[in-house]
Formats: sequence, C-alpha cells, structure tokens
Amino acid sequence: MATEEKLVIKPVGRPQKEDADTLVSWFLQAFDLSDEKKGLEPFMLKEIINGSRKGDGVTSKELNSKLEAPRTTVIYHLNRFIYSGLVVRKGRKYYLRSEDMESTLEELQADMMREFQRMMAMAEKLDEILEEDTHGRRKERRRR
Repeated sequence: MATEEKLVIKPVGRPQKEDADTLVSWFLQAFDLSDEKKGLEPFMLKEIINGSRKGDGVTSKELNSKLEAPRTTVIYHLNRFIYSGLVVRKGRKYYLRSEDMESTLEELQADMMREFQRMMAMAEKLDEILEEDTHGRRKERRRR
C-alpha cells in the first residue's frame, strides 16, 4: 500500500435496503468517509462510480457545479477519497481505483494482505528479540 494512503474500516451493520443510494452511504460509513452534516459524499462517490463505469471519470468542476458547494469543499472530499485508496486522480479527472466497486475492493484487499504479511514478518522478528534471555541466549521458540 502506498504510504500516503490510510485505510480505515469500521464495522457497520448490514444496510436495511439494498438500493444504490443506501449502499453508497453504507460504503462511506464503512470507510469512515461520511460526514452526516453535509451529505455531499454519497452524491460525489456515486458520480465517481458512474463516471468510472463509463470510463469517463468526473472532474472537480463537474461535481462543483452539480453540488453547488464551494470548490474547496469538493476538493477536500475528493482528497479524502484518494487518501482512503478508493479513488485515483488521472489528469483532471477522478475515477474509482478500478473499473467498478468490487474490483476496487479486491485491490484494497490485496494491498492489505501485502501489508499484513510485512507486519507479520516484523512481528516475528520482534518476538524473537523479546524471547532472548538476559544472557543473550534464545529461549526455545514456542510453536503453534
């Protein structure tokens, strides 16, 4: 995973309905990207998903004109989407990381697995260091 990305996943109960708006909002809550006060994020993510599926992407200017929100607010939320790893910027346009939401989640999962493998190797080294006794000898390693 790129060092500038930060993936946050919150446990969120299964949505009551399974329509597009509810599911988009559910994903935003799960990724801790939802700001209930403004409510811009669901519209923005849905536009990005639709643009990505068409291969067109969406610009901040397009989102700004549709939302009638300050451009700085639109850019702020777009940057949060990028920071989460869900969205990428290509030139002036914003796209889902992959062509659709399922593929995007698969890529995020692969990133997380690589990062956890790296962390597991470091955890193993830490455990080995901590198992050394005061005389510098290694205690027999516990096998699971």
